[in-house]
Amino acid sequence: MILKDDLMDLKIEEQPNKKLMLTIHLYYLILLLILIAKFIFGEVESLDDYIFGLFYLVILFFIMEMMLKITFDKKPLFIWMGQTFFYTIFLFLEYHIIVKIFILYQVLAGAFSSAQQIMNFKKQNEKVKFLSFHDEMTGLYNRRYFENKLEELNNPSRYNLSVIIADINNLKIINDNYGHKKGDQYIKETADLLKSVTREKDIISRIGGDEFAIILPDTNKKECSQIIKRIKRKAKKHPEKYFSIAFGYIYNSQNYKTLEAMINAADRKMYHNKKKIKQNLNFNFKRKNSWNN
Repeated sequence: MILKDDLMDLKIEEQPNKKLMLTIHLYYLILLLILIAKFIFGEVESLDDYIFGLFYLVILFFIMEMMLKITFDKKPLFIWMGQTFFYTIFLFLEYHIIVKIFILYQVLAGAFSSAQQIMNFKKQNEKVKFLSFHDEMTGLYNRRYFENKLEELNNPSRYNLSVIIADINNLKIINDNYGHKKGDQYIKETADLLKSVTREKDIISRIGGDEFAIILPDTNKKECSQIIKRIKRKAKKHPEKYFSIAFGYIYNSQNYKTLEAMINAADRKMYHNKKKIKQNLNFNFKRKNSWNN
């Protein structure tokens, strides 16, 4: 599961200051002037190789300039400056074999770096896409995705839909008595429970703080009832004493014109069941607190 911490890699890079940029440009200019001076005043044995090497050095400078506009990291910059320094020496001395090996290395390294950047870019895009439609805490679909599905599947009888609305009982009381960490634990465990008893095609979304919605495609009354039984059975076996979930479900999709109408009906059933459970849980909490006092 991908969490929000994964997006911390998408940070804004530090930008080079004007003084440093001026120093880099001056450094480039000195290297070029040394090579141009030899070309004008000195003797060049292999003119074609020398001009080619000089032209490639200019390309290197332009590449570095573009990289500095996109991102700035001192370590790669200093490595790059060191490489261009030794490249200039070898070109000045006309060690053309070494210069060509350096160029080949740069081309291969550039191709590898580009491929790596494309892979990283795709990976980051996948993270952003995942988090745009998933709840960070539970990994379930979020409300945005759920609302998109409401529009997409807004013909219940066509898709033979059933829906379940689930809500954690007395989460506020649990937060107040045991802390929000315990409340978050209840939310995560509820999500895990729902995932463990539903099918791969079922759409489970966290649509509120303690509320979950499950859309069950191609599901009749019998199948819906079986899923509900599995959820209730597993919830009863939960080791936490006050762990409890209220449910509301609708399976007769032919009686509803829209999926939203089914969701609202299931929501009303859930709140009706929640009131019954809430009274009992509140009594147990009060009794526990009176014992502690």
